[in-house]
Amino acid sequence: MKIQLTIIGLGQIGTSMGMALNKYKDQILRVGHDKHRGAGNIAKDKNAVDKITLTLSGAVQEADIVIIALPFHEIYPVLKHIAQDLKKDALVIDTGPIKQPVLNWAEELLPEDRYYIGLTPVINYEYLEEFNFGQDTAQSDLFDNCLMGVVSGKRANDEALNVALSLVNMFGASPYFCDAAENDGLITMTHILPRLLAASLLKTSQETPGWREARKIAGKVYTQVTNPLIQDDCPEALAASLLNNQENTTRVLNDLIRTLVEIRDSSITAGQSELEELFSKLQRDRDVWMLNRKESNWIESQKVDIPKGGIVSQLFGFRRPTPPKDKKE
Repeated sequence: MKIQLTIIGLGQIGTSMGMALNKYKDQILRVGHDKHRGAGNIAKDKNAVDKITLTLSGAVQEADIVIIALPFHEIYPVLKHIAQDLKKDALVIDTGPIKQPVLNWAEELLPEDRYYIGLTPVINYEYLEEFNFGQDTAQSDLFDNCLMGVVSGKRANDEALNVALSLVNMFGASPYFCDAAENDGLITMTHILPRLLAASLLKTSQETPGWREARKIAGKVYTQVTNPLIQDDCPEALAASLLNNQENTTRVLNDLIRTLVEIRDSSITAGQSELEELFSKLQRDRDVWMLNRKESNWIESQKVDIPKGGIVSQLFGFRRPTPPKDKKE
């Protein structure tokens, strides 16, 4: 009997995960669900799922593993909706950016003997400069040779964790253990702050009297910097991320404001050579980061020993058969 793995949300992340699991489809039944019905057909065309269900309840009732690959603001209502439909020993995984709120929601909503692990995917270097979003950008190797954050809490046991680690390897990634607070701090800096920068630039420029003329000449740089806000769900997800992550957001915004003030003051007090050196150093630092990112050259990255017995066998081991009841004599 196959393991059933249900993917809720067939955007770039969910579809890519399904595509990465295609080589295991003789042992894993991949069930997909998305509120946009057309997304299911595209996912099937991309060999990301074997079956589509139209309802959330139908998607999870027989699932051994449920992956919630949705924008952050949709995670709580979906968790609440599916909680009572999950079978005993089911593992729920989410791929949202921040984890502490989701850990709390899992503790609040999931019944006993249902488990939760958070994953934070990292995108393959080859696709970093692809500025589109959504299902069309899904790739079977989207996570190859990358780290993938693994966050667990009270709603996890060793077996659930081993399954999550096995899945991370099946996706082509290497697990990176971090607690929810660490994850959320890092994600606020690298995922949320760029969106806030885009929002700030748009608000500053479009509320300036000169925007009426400036819009006629705004070009590539303006387009690229504001690009993080083009996703359909970005306004709702960004707002929810700020409201559920206020301490980290305040900290990174204060750091940004301090840096902008330093650059402003330097533009007044420093000379050409000093400003050139500042920007050249930042450029070199970016080059080093990009090279490290390409080579996955993370000296301090954690080595993880995956339990022996094979990846798929670990998944089958998680779904323990129900012991037969003693027969009455």
